[in-house]
Amino acid sequence: MRRAGAIPAVLLAAVLVGCLLVAGCENEGDDGSSAVGRCDGVGFADIEGTPPAYAGATLQPYAAAGAVCAAYWLDQVADWFVPQGLAIRGSTAFISGYRWREQPSERPCQLLVVDLETGRTRQFLDRFEAQVYGPRPTYCRHGGGLELTRHGLWVAESERLWLLDPALVGRGDPVMRVWRVQRPAEGSTLVIDGDRVGLAGFSTRRPGGMSWFGLEDILAPGVTVLDEPEKRGRVPKRLQGIADGPGGLWLSASRTHCAELWAPGRRPVDFVPGAEDLDVIGEDLWVLSEAGARPYLSPGEAVVPMLLRLDRRAVLAGPAADCGW
Repeated sequence: MRRAGAIPAVLLAAVLVGCLLVAGCENEGDDGSSAVGRCDGVGFADIEGTPPAYAGATLQPYAAAGAVCAAYWLDQVADWFVPQGLAIRGSTAFISGYRWREQPSERPCQLLVVDLETGRTRQFLDRFEAQVYGPRPTYCRHGGGLELTRHGLWVAESERLWLLDPALVGRGDPVMRVWRVQRPAEGSTLVIDGDRVGLAGFSTRRPGGMSWFGLEDILAPGVTVLDEPEKRGRVPKRLQGIADGPGGLWLSASRTHCAELWAPGRRPVDFVPGAEDLDVIGEDLWVLSEAGARPYLSPGEAVVPMLLRLDRRAVLAGPAADCGW
């Protein structure tokens, strides 16, 4: 990739996650005082949209449930959609994910455009592709990370980074550009922080890797491969989502029955089970959960809504995470 001088790769174990390896961080409000919640949680009947027929009629309990301000079902989960990436703009949610298949290599990226005032899906894209390696098109798989900038809608997968025209989602071919992502970089999820793009990997056994690239370098004409990051770092095990927010990067790590929120300079706190990507908008913390997706829920089991808006300060004032991984 063309760039103005690469910085040698380094492993910055604590830089990205504040308290990843540092003890003594606090779980209080941003001003150091105890946070007072603006929200009281939501009941099953208060969730926007239609609950999935395969789920039970009760909500899965977790410590951060009292911080939920609003929640939404996603109709597409009935057709095996698994939510992964999130970007909030005004009253619209852009959501990426994949359609479940037994083989991970066969799970196509899908995109939803959701009206947050009604909870309805305005646009749906069941698959997108481009000529990445030659004349035969390659389709996006998994869709683990999502960002929206003035350049367009960015979608990350493990081996490719896509840039789409958000106005064409569900209305035509939205692909504007695509880059191959090669080692040491890995694109399970992503964040765009000012003039840099961060691609992060997922690992169940050890902290994952984070690769940073210059945004303008990526967008330079003729650049098609991302394989020489300007900087390298580390992220928590089971990382699912990243957002740029107050103080730096906010991260979610999860399994379907437990999750951790890593805020800058704090110990991880209990979060929404199955938490995937997140977005920090003012005092609100938006998050996607895959815990209620069809492949991960037994018939009749207590469920977690797919899209939630929480009181950011109330979540931070909650108990320390204890997922035990």
